[in-house]
Amino acid sequence: MDEFSLSNPANKDPNRQGRLVFLQKNDPRCVEVMQLFVEGWSHPEKELPYVHGVYKILSPEWMLKPFRDYKTSLLKSPFWTPFFTAPQVDVKETLLFHGTTRGCLLAENEKQGLLCNQPECHLCNIIRESFDMGKCGSKNKFSRFGKGIYTSTCSSKADDYSSSLSEKAHFRVLLVARVVKGRTHRLRRSDRGLLAPPYGYHSITGEPGEDLNYEETVVYKNEAIRPAFIIVYGDKPLPLPPPPPPPPPKSKRHAKRGLSFEAMVRKIFTSPIAEL
Repeated sequence: MDEFSLSNPANKDPNRQGRLVFLQKNDPRCVEVMQLFVEGWSHPEKELPYVHGVYKILSPEWMLKPFRDYKTSLLKSPFWTPFFTAPQVDVKETLLFHGTTRGCLLAENEKQGLLCNQPECHLCNIIRESFDMGKCGSKNKFSRFGKGIYTSTCSSKADDYSSSLSEKAHFRVLLVARVVKGRTHRLRRSDRGLLAPPYGYHSITGEPGEDLNYEETVVYKNEAIRPAFIIVYGDKPLPLPPPPPPPPPKSKRHAKRGLSFEAMVRKIFTSPIAEL
């Protein structure tokens, strides 16, 4: 059964909130996502942020089945193109970053795990219904390789497209998506008129060198991509203040002042003066 399925018994966590499962830092998937994030942070002018948490996204079977069927269909894809024999199709999943708008406080902390219903919260809408080609370009009008769903191995590039609308948000978030690139066509120059990859291909990979500074991958079918993780990042938490110093020991004089009234009377009447 799919690792990301709501129906998977392995995901029956009593502490789970909605679709999200908070991953402990020693969880292999958490380690994998954090490593991809750190290695993909490539902009030299951007300081590497601190990762505050990783959440796994669970989806219903009706949302995952088209994704699995798409992978199966690629195995039947033709190898021949009008110009040359294309390389073997690759149906392996690749984890890639996608920046989007968060309108609520989803994943701000472990208690914020329920999806909102705000139309402007693209994060919750993607988690609820997955990616939608029909909404491509609604936020960013410039599309280097035409109308498609854009992702990248470069986390700092995806960060350029991440935003939070709530004034109470302290952190930023990125989606990490499962992407089936299939047979990918590699380009170094922009082609804004694309509506699909060339015949025999299933995605476009923009390579750095001419029009691009950082890699990006574009798929043109909803079934080729599904949300998998949320990574939460931002400023490093401030260190905890040191504990207060212990109180100084009481002096003998101070201790005498602290005698109770009964102890003072007893001390007076047992002194040599009291016996005279």
